[in-house]
Amino acid sequence: MNPADHDRTRDRADAIRAVGDTRRVSDVVFGTTRRRARYTGLACAMVLGLTLSACGAMPRSGPVHKVIEPTEQTQQSAMPFNPQGPRVGATAQEIVEGFLAAGVGAQDDYSVARQYLTPQLAATWKPDTRVLIHSGEPTTVPRLNDGEFRTSMEVSGELSASGVLAKQPSGSTRVLDFVLTSVDGQWRISRAPDGVVVPQADFEKIFSPTNLYFYSAQDSKYLVPDPRWFATRSTTSTAAVRALMRGPAAYLGNAVTSAIPQGTALSRSAVPVSGGTAAVDLTLASFDPAEVNQARRMEQQLRATLRTIPNVDDVELRINDAPVDTSGGSDNDPIQAVTVPNRQIGVSDNKLAFYQGGQTELIPDLTLPEGVTLSKPGMGVEAGAFGFVDSAGSTVYTVSPGQQPRQRWSGYKPTRPSFDNLGWVWGADRSGTVRVVRASSEGQGDTVSASWLDDQHVASLRISREGSRALVVTTDAAATRSTVWIAGVVRDASGRPTELAKGNAVATGVDVDTAQWIGPDEFVSSALDQDTNAQPRRYTIAGKVDELPALTGVTSLAGGNGSAAVYGASDGRLYMLTGSSWALQSEEVTDTAFAG
Repeated sequence: MNPADHDRTRDRADAIRAVGDTRRVSDVVFGTTRRRARYTGLACAMVLGLTLSACGAMPRSGPVHKVIEPTEQTQQSAMPFNPQGPRVGATAQEIVEGFLAAGVGAQDDYSVARQYLTPQLAATWKPDTRVLIHSGEPTTVPRLNDGEFRTSMEVSGELSASGVLAKQPSGSTRVLDFVLTSVDGQWRISRAPDGVVVPQADFEKIFSPTNLYFYSAQDSKYLVPDPRWFATRSTTSTAAVRALMRGPAAYLGNAVTSAIPQGTALSRSAVPVSGGTAAVDLTLASFDPAEVNQARRMEQQLRATLRTIPNVDDVELRINDAPVDTSGGSDNDPIQAVTVPNRQIGVSDNKLAFYQGGQTELIPDLTLPEGVTLSKPGMGVEAGAFGFVDSAGSTVYTVSPGQQPRQRWSGYKPTRPSFDNLGWVWGADRSGTVRVVRASSEGQGDTVSASWLDDQHVASLRISREGSRALVVTTDAAATRSTVWIAGVVRDASGRPTELAKGNAVATGVDVDTAQWIGPDEFVSSALDQDTNAQPRRYTIAGKVDELPALTGVTSLAGGNGSAAVYGASDGRLYMLTGSSWALQSEEVTDTAFAG
């Protein structure tokens, strides 16, 4: 068995998530129409694991794979659900519904769920292929052929085999088909799709997010978070390391790299945690102990990842059964959180101004085009280059002290200029076109490949502070419902942006016009230009969300370093988020933005 297969086998008990195997794709029919029929049988709250198949007869045949961590935590299960096995004499439909409900129990490799399957299917069913998070009430109905059933459900999210959560558009549906047969006079499932289903209300009771970390492909001094969802249990450290070895999520594209070579495997079955230290034993086909810097980078990546798990403080790394000494490495510790200056840029009496701590100061020595109406200003980290949108002409300009303004591009409702850490200015518009230009160069710049945004209405685009990701808001044609995406920024060797990798949806069907970073793994969002109260929200990049206090008539939102530096503009005034309210800060400046 090769290392990847070995890992996948051991992962089965680690989470109610998915490790993909497409051999049974024909077993799952993806529906496009909602069915609103009666959900017979078990309560929806128990349909928790898309245990889309369960063990055959009560005495199972075939292997049951366990992961046992050699620590004192092994005996303690964090799983909050203990599903029931099939009752004697249950109808075929009750077996299907009971099987789905039994998916909440990942314990002992879904041993209860497998009781609903034939012995043959019990030995091959893969519960960790994916997790469907359903928002509506599932409906199971018989098909024309005896012993065949179909379950339809509305889904709000899908968790991939690698633990990447993708929110689904409102109204998304899935259809699951089952075939049953009699085993010793009892109905059992002989054919079922791999994976589990989980009610939306219970998903975060079973799973919790963990940030994996990868190096920025452009500058290895930065570590970039890659959030994954794992079942909340003592084996999270093992699941996280295995996911780290498999590489970054697809939506990050080539924006990040890993110091852990492909083909690396765990030397033993688990990553035990004792006294706050995670012991990671790796097997590498070719490793030179003299390459201290390589080992140090691997250790840094592992430490950053595992420290996001509550019971881990440090990492002890062994490679090929030998301890690794990284004390002589020359690499400095990588940066996980890039901060921005506290100073903001804003608009004061149709001029560009700095704002900080209640004080406003016009930016000196700036020449602005005649007749422009300033809106959506932005600036670089060094506060030496600025940008804005002329709302009268829907044109984007950049300007620096002592220089003439430069017209960059025009479009329908262009986004606020976003300055990355390499000196590139980014923008987009309602056509879905993404543009970049060096702040110091002439001309209109270049377009960035982002075919997944073609014909989408881009309302907001902000580059992360380490320069490896884009936070994108797209709206529907009526501009009433939005999707928030995170996408990897792919660059050439010179640092020029060339592509936005296809984004991953962090929030769907929301009322959002702008999203602003407030840290490496958090952002704030809000609807804009509404007469009624807008509902700002704080999100993690894993998709967890908290509502912030409402603010009437929000016209702009700015995010600095954390939740204590969130500003909103309304009716020509600037407010700062303060506890459970918004405190008035200034009536001299509005439409502010932090650097970036």
